[in-house]
Amino acid sequence: METELTKEEQLLCARAVETASSAEYATAAMPFLTPRERLLVHDVLLRCHQADRAFFWGGCRGCERTMAVFLPDWRMTETPPSPKGGYEGAFDEAREAWFAMLLREDPSLTEEIPLCALQITGSGFALLSHRDFMGAILALGIERSVLGEIAVTAEGALVFTTPDIAVYLTENLTKIGRDAVKIKPAEPDPGMVIPREYETVSVTAASPRIDGVVRALTNLSREDAADLVRSGMVERNYTPVLDVDRQILPGDVLTIRGWGKCRIDRTDEETKRGRRRILCRKYK
Repeated sequence: METELTKEEQLLCARAVETASSAEYATAAMPFLTPRERLLVHDVLLRCHQADRAFFWGGCRGCERTMAVFLPDWRMTETPPSPKGGYEGAFDEAREAWFAMLLREDPSLTEEIPLCALQITGSGFALLSHRDFMGAILALGIERSVLGEIAVTAEGALVFTTPDIAVYLTENLTKIGRDAVKIKPAEPDPGMVIPREYETVSVTAASPRIDGVVRALTNLSREDAADLVRSGMVERNYTPVLDVDRQILPGDVLTIRGWGKCRIDRTDEETKRGRRRILCRKYK
């Protein structure tokens, strides 16, 4: 990790190890984790040789906000893919696919995970965005930490949360803005991949150094872009990067405070002037 852990993050890691140890005979789970918390938890479990039984699950495949679910050995009738280190390991699609298959084959396991889904449907006359759904839910006094992904769909939104919060939302969320909404329980297929919307972005930079890429994406001056990196306002794969000469690679998730988040697709294409074309998908 590039920065020291806060006291809260240290406690989170200690709780992860404790929860993993408690799953010797029964399934155990931690509350929803942010992508950075997920990375920290995976790292400490790997170092403590507890990552084999840990799976990050948010209700379907592709969720970034997930619970950490720990399985006892008897639950794993087949051998899952071995855990990897770093960002690749924390967001390992192969292990997630294996866990989704396990849930399909043994639906009773779903009942042991304190996670459920709600389908929120509007009137159809208003176009509701992710921000609209999120704002209305938080306005009820619900903390972001008890919510998983909020996936906007053609029907409205699919919201992953805990059973008690699901009851509260069902009883209290009746409007989003001026639009009346209806809520009902949802049971998405574990193999479903969460829908995401992206905006394709193409910029050029002298090289794939992080300060140059930040400058190109934000239209800041070279000095301001470098200051943004040094101040810890830029994350590569959910970890703050303080070195301005760090290279950005395809597959990286770049988060810039005040600008947004994008997934890097290509950095190797050269323009006629010898600059690098940076192709990415910005999260909407």
